[in-house]
Amino acid sequence: MTSPKRVDLLGLGIAPVDFFVTMAEHPARGLKINGIPESHLIAGGGPIPTALCTFSRLGGGKAALIAPLGDDSWADFARQELDRFGVDHSRCIVRKKCPTALAFAWIEQPSSARTIVLDAPPRLYLKPADINTAHLPHPRLLHLDGRHIEAAVKLARWGRKVGAKIMLDVGSVRNRVDDLFPFLDYLVCAEEYALHYFGARSVLRAMFGFRALGIPEVVITCGTAGSYGVDAGGQPIFQKAYKVAAVDVTGAGDVFHGAYLFGIRKKWDLAYKLKFASAAAALKCRKRGARDGIPTFDETITFMKGHRTFYA
Repeated sequence: MTSPKRVDLLGLGIAPVDFFVTMAEHPARGLKINGIPESHLIAGGGPIPTALCTFSRLGGGKAALIAPLGDDSWADFARQELDRFGVDHSRCIVRKKCPTALAFAWIEQPSSARTIVLDAPPRLYLKPADINTAHLPHPRLLHLDGRHIEAAVKLARWGRKVGAKIMLDVGSVRNRVDDLFPFLDYLVCAEEYALHYFGARSVLRAMFGFRALGIPEVVITCGTAGSYGVDAGGQPIFQKAYKVAAVDVTGAGDVFHGAYLFGIRKKWDLAYKLKFASAAAALKCRKRGARDGIPTFDETITFMKGHRTFYA
């Protein structure tokens, strides 16, 4: 297949299939319990794919994914899930005689607390040699999540050369991603990672710490405690989290990233990007799974205009 000359968003990550079940409470070790009847869900998952699905559903333009897949039926399912949102998966890399990554999630109601276990075979780890930049479309935006770190650095270096704006999502403390920092235009990370990185108790201290490392725009997400950002001019912004009747928070951060990327594409200022991304993430939480609750652009704008309830 001939690559198009341009895409609006290119992402590199993992593309597991998610299995969800909802229960009244998490079981103690060694126990067997019943889930809530008819609460299970099987759906496409992964931070980068879900962000791309959000960007596409909001109307951001063409989105393409680079991710490792096995050669089993679950890989076909993962592709079908991307097709639902119009995300191009033709650049995904297939490992022969290898299973696709699977993630298993236990969702507790009514708290919506979750536990997730990822089963990703080591052969699904991508290396720089797996990324042939000559065959890739030139993206306006490049979205990375710190997995496949050596391959991500190669892609970021190429992305900078072809004029892409580059964003990094770091949700948890897993591995060093510092080698990506020199290429970043945007860092949107979770509070857990930010505080751990600097050994800090203050989100603001961590946020300005990343700015001091040369990253122009930094956002730190804090769940129901809201989100903090600082733009290229050094102006800090705080956005409260919208309060909704949450069913499942899985994927809320990924939807936030996709909506934030949409805001970058629209050239919105930091404050409006935070508000829009927070609204989209909140709307997602009203449905189970990472993607079924992704709102449209019109739904998000309507929600922002009419919703006035926030977490303190």
